[in-house]
Amino acid sequence: MDEAKKSMPDAEKDILEYWHKNRIFEKSLEKTKGKKPFVFYEGPPYANGKPGIHHVEARAFKDVILRFKTMQDFYVRRKAGWDTHGLPIEMEVEKKLGISTKKEIEEKIGVENFVEEARKLTFSNMDEWEKMTGRMGYWLDLKNPYVTMTNSYLEALWRVFYEIAKNGYLYKDYKVLPWCPRCGTSLSSHELAQGYKKIKERSIYIKFKSKRGIGGQSFCFLVWTTTPWTLPGNVALAVNPKALYVFVEYDGEILVLVKDRVSILGENYKILSEKEGRELIGIDYEPLYKYEAPGHRFGPNDYKVVGADFVSTTDGTGIVHIAPAFGADDQKVGKGKGLSILMTTGEDGKMKTPDYLWNGKYFQEANNFIAENLKERNLFYKEELYEHDYPFCWRCNSALMYLARDSWFLKTTAVKDRMLKENSKIGWHPEFIKDGRFGEWLRENVDWAISRERYWGMPLPIWRCALSAGGCGHQEIVGSLEELDKKGTKRTTKIFVMRHGEADHNVKGIFGPATPERDHDNHLTKNGIKQAEKTAKALKKEKIDLIISSPLNRARQTSEIVAKILGVKFEINENIYDYNVGDFHNRSVKDSNLEFPFERKLREPFPDGESLRDVRARMMMELRRIVKNNSGKKVLIVSHGDPLWILNAALEGVGESQYQSLWYPKTGEAKELKLHNWPYNRAGELDLHKPYIDLVDLVCSKCGSAMSRVKEVADIWFDSGAMPYAQDHRLFEKDVKFQYPADYIAEGVDQTRGWFYTLLAISSLLKKPAPYKNVLVVGLLLDEKGEKMSKSKGNFPEPLPLFEKYGADAVRWYFYTVNQPWDEKLFKESDVADASRRFLNIFWNSFVYRQTYKDKSKIKKKKPKLLINKWLNARLNQVGYEATEAIEKFDVVRAARLIENFVTEDLSRWYIRRIRDAIRFGAKTDKKEISDIFGLALYEAAKLAAPFVPFIADRMYREAGGPLKSIHLDKWTKFKKASLADKKLIESVGEARRIVSLALEARAKAGVKVRQPLALLKTKSSKLKAKNKELLGLIKGEVNIKDIKFDSKIKDEVELDIVITPELKEEGQLRELIRHIQEKRKEVGLQPSDKITFVALTDDKGVAFVKKHMTQLKKEVGIKNVLFNSPVKPNHLTISLRFGI
Repeated sequence: MDEAKKSMPDAEKDILEYWHKNRIFEKSLEKTKGKKPFVFYEGPPYANGKPGIHHVEARAFKDVILRFKTMQDFYVRRKAGWDTHGLPIEMEVEKKLGISTKKEIEEKIGVENFVEEARKLTFSNMDEWEKMTGRMGYWLDLKNPYVTMTNSYLEALWRVFYEIAKNGYLYKDYKVLPWCPRCGTSLSSHELAQGYKKIKERSIYIKFKSKRGIGGQSFCFLVWTTTPWTLPGNVALAVNPKALYVFVEYDGEILVLVKDRVSILGENYKILSEKEGRELIGIDYEPLYKYEAPGHRFGPNDYKVVGADFVSTTDGTGIVHIAPAFGADDQKVGKGKGLSILMTTGEDGKMKTPDYLWNGKYFQEANNFIAENLKERNLFYKEELYEHDYPFCWRCNSALMYLARDSWFLKTTAVKDRMLKENSKIGWHPEFIKDGRFGEWLRENVDWAISRERYWGMPLPIWRCALSAGGCGHQEIVGSLEELDKKGTKRTTKIFVMRHGEADHNVKGIFGPATPERDHDNHLTKNGIKQAEKTAKALKKEKIDLIISSPLNRARQTSEIVAKILGVKFEINENIYDYNVGDFHNRSVKDSNLEFPFERKLREPFPDGESLRDVRARMMMELRRIVKNNSGKKVLIVSHGDPLWILNAALEGVGESQYQSLWYPKTGEAKELKLHNWPYNRAGELDLHKPYIDLVDLVCSKCGSAMSRVKEVADIWFDSGAMPYAQDHRLFEKDVKFQYPADYIAEGVDQTRGWFYTLLAISSLLKKPAPYKNVLVVGLLLDEKGEKMSKSKGNFPEPLPLFEKYGADAVRWYFYTVNQPWDEKLFKESDVADASRRFLNIFWNSFVYRQTYKDKSKIKKKKPKLLINKWLNARLNQVGYEATEAIEKFDVVRAARLIENFVTEDLSRWYIRRIRDAIRFGAKTDKKEISDIFGLALYEAAKLAAPFVPFIADRMYREAGGPLKSIHLDKWTKFKKASLADKKLIESVGEARRIVSLALEARAKAGVKVRQPLALLKTKSSKLKAKNKELLGLIKGEVNIKDIKFDSKIKDEVELDIVITPELKEEGQLRELIRHIQEKRKEVGLQPSDKITFVALTDDKGVAFVKKHMTQLKKEVGIKNVLFNSPVKPNHLTISLRFGI
C-alpha cells in the first residue's frame, strides 16, 4: 500500500510499533539524563475502572508540555502512578462477593479474605489503561510506576504521617462528621465537596411546648427542620440572642418565632409581645420524645433554650433544634453548654429508638413516620418542599448523614496561612482559580478527618497503650519498619538455617529429589560430609538447643552429623523439603532454568510441582510454627538451597525482583535469620495492610505494657497527596535529592478540592514549600445533551474506538483547539472528525505535495531570493517564536491555534497556491529554492506540532529523511523575535492577502470564476507599493488578473474590470480544460512524472483549440500524445475527455 495514502489510524499503528521497536521513548530519557530536570507529577488513577475520553483530555494536556520540554533538552521523568486503595476498590469487591455491609465483611467473609480480594481486583482494567495510554501517544514510564499499595510506598506514607505528627498536627477528637451509612465510614471535607446534588425534600414546621406559660397560658416554640429523623436526638433549642422574637396568637395557640419570619403564618395572626432572643434563653420546654439508656443522666441545660450566633433570621423560624450527635454547629453548642449527646441513629443509618414505630428504620425512611406521629400529637404545624444542595457519597452515591464519631484529624487549620501564602506563588491556569475556587476552599478550610473505619487502605501507624487493658494510654506513631523492630517485644527465640552438605545431585548439576517418594539413591558426598562437620564445629559457640530437619536423606544425614557434634537432638519436619520441581526431577538445572527462568518459576508451578511462591508460603508458615513452638530456644533448621534462599528473602521483605540479588546458601553453609517484628500474609510476603499489621504489637516505652495498633485506615487522598514524598521512598534521608517541587501538574477541575488540595495540605503540614509551581486545570466533558460524562451514566465514548476511527492525533488536536482547557466541552464525535479535516488532512496533503514535486538533491539552508520564500521564512520564525512563548506560559490552545493557522492559511492556502506553478514549471534555480524552503518550513512546522500531534509529525519527519531516528529525539528550535525588516515584510504580504481576499469577494459578487482571467484590478491601498513588482505579481497570480493600478478615487477598496475580451475568454477556457484533465489524472492515481495519451473527444473548434495550445497543455498536464476522436484501448495512461469550446 502507498504509504502516503495510508489512513491516519493505520499510519499511527505503524509509528507505535516503530517507537516500541527502536525504544524512542527510552532514548528520549537517556538523551537528556543529567540535564536540567523539568519535574512532573502524574496524578494516580484507579486501574480497576475503565478509562474514558475525559482521561484522554487530561493526558493530552500533560503530554504536550512534557514532549515540548523534552525537545527543549530538559530531563523529564514521567513516572506513572496507580491509586490502589479505598472504597472504589472495596465496592467492587462487595459487588463481586454479593455483600453490601461492613457486618457481612467481618462476619461472613472475613477481613483477610476481603483484603485479598481487593488486592486481586486492584488492577482489573490495567490492560485497558495501558492500551489507551500507549495508543494516544502519552509517553509514561509504566514499567516503574509508584503504586500506593506496595510496602515501600506504605512505609514512606508512614514516614510522612510520622513527620506530620511530630510537627504537632495530629489529634483525636469526638466530632460530628459527614458519614456514609452504606460504606460505614466518615468522609473528609474535600471528599464531601465532590458529592453534592440539588434535591427537593420535605421540610416541616413543628411545635415545642414550653413548660411555663405567659399569664397562665402555655406557648410553643415554632421550629423548622429538613431532617425530622434527628428530632428524637433533640436536647435544646437555639435562638439568636440579638434578634427580635415575637409571641403570636394564631389559631387559638401562642407561637414564638423570629419577627423577620412571621410572614410564614399567613395573615390571621396577632402579635402579642416582642422579646430579644437573649430574654428567651433558659426557658424550659417539653422533650418531643423520651430517651432512656442505661446509666444516662440528663444535664441541667438539657431541654432549654440556648443562645447561638449562627442562628439565621432569613429562613426557617429563627429557632433551631439542637441535636449534638447530628450536626457540627449543634455539637459546638452542646460542648459549650454541656448538653447530652443522644445517639438515636446508628452508624448503619438505622434508627435506635425503642418503643417507636420507626425504630430500626433507615433514617430517611423514618422522616415520614415521625411527621405522622407529630400530627397525631398536634405538634405539627405545616410542611413544604425545600430545594437545596445535599451531600451524597462520592463513591456509592448514598445520601450522607452527619454523625458524631471518634476520629483522627490532621490540623490543617493550623497551616491555613501557610497554604494561602504558598498558593499565592503557584501559577494557576486559569489564573482565576487561585483566589476563586481553590483560594475560597483554602480560606474555608476545616481540619482533615484522616481516619476511615474501613479495611483496604494505609493502616494508620498509631499504636496505643490501651487504658481498658490496664495500660497507661500512651501512643506511639511509627514511621518505619525499623521502628517496628526497635519498639517491638525483644525476641528470645533465635533461628539459624543451614543448607545440607554437598550431595550426589549437586555434583551432577541436576535437580535432586524433593519428596521422600523419590528420595532413594541421593546421599552426601565425602565433601558434603566434611562441609557438615565444619559447619557444626562453627555452630558450637551458638549453643543450639534443637535441630529441625527436612525429611530428605541429604538433610537428615547433615542433621545427624551436626546433632552428634553439638550434642543435641534433631527432629523431622515433613514440610521443609526441597523445591518440588515435579517432572523436572533429575533434569539439568542449567537447561531447566532456560525453560523456567526466575520470573516464570515465581508465578508458575513446574509440572506436577510447585512455584517459588508456593515454596515461600510453605516455608514461612513452618517458620511461624517453629518459632511459636520453641519460644526462648535456639533452633537450627536444616533444609535446602531454594527454600532457605526464599525464606530469607521473604523475611527481609524485599520485592520479588530483588530476590536474585540476596543471599543464596552454599552447600553446608549456615546463617542466623533475622526475625523481624513485621507483618506477613499467608503468601509469606511482607504486608503492611490489615489484618496482618494488626497482629504486630509494640512495647509501651512508658509502662512496658503491650501496645496495639488503632483499627482505622487513612483517607485514600492521603496516599496520592503524599506522592511527591512517597514515590521514591527515600524522602527524608540526608543528602538525598528527590524530585520536588513539580514544575507542572494537570488534572480535572474537580481536583481543586481533591488532589491539588491534598498535595498542598500535606506539604504545608510538613512545613515544606508548595509541591507544584504550575497547575493546568482541565474542565468537565459533557455529552451532546450537555450532561456531565460519568461511568455511572455510561454516557462517555470509549477512547480506543475513537482512535481506531480517526486516529489519536485527531482526538488530541480536538482538545487543544476546541476551547480553553478549563472550559466545559460539549463533546461531539463530529468535532473530532472536523479537527482531522481542518488541520491534519491539510498538513499531510501539504507534505505529500512537497514530496511529490521536491528537488531530489539534499536540502541547502541558504538565504532565499524569492519574495514568497523570504516571507515564508519570516512568518515561520514569527509563528515559532510566538508558539514557543505561549507553551512556555502553558497556553496550549494559543500555541495550537497559531500552528494550525500557519499550516492551513499561510502554508496551504497561500504559499502552496503561489508556488505551485514555479515548483513544477519554473526556472531550475527557483524550483530548487522553493523545494528547499518549502521542505525546511515543513520540517520546522512538524517540530512545532510534534508535542501536540506526535504521530503525524514523526511520520513526516521520517518519510522526509529527518537526521535522527525520530522527531521526538530532535531539539526544539530557538526562534528569534521578528526583526523590523521581517515585520514589514509580513505586514506587506498580509496587506497583499487582504487585497486578494477583497478581490475574490468582488469576483464572487460579479459571478466570475477565478479560472477566468481579467484585465485589471484597481486598489486604493496605501500600504502596497507599485514598485514592489514581486508582491504585486503574487496578487495577480492569486486573483488571476493581468494588471494592477492604484487609484485612491475608487469607491471601494478594490475594483475589478469584469469585461471579458475574446483573448481573456480563450485563456479561461484553456484553464478550464487543464483543470478537467488534472482531475482525470487524479482520479486514476497518476504521478506528476507519468506521461499520458490524451484523447480529445470534441468538434472541429475543439480540435483547433487543442492544437493551438498544444505546447502549454503538454507542459502543464504531462501529455505525451494527443489523439482526436479516436477509439483507443483503455489503460491508466490514456485519458479521454469530451468537451466543447
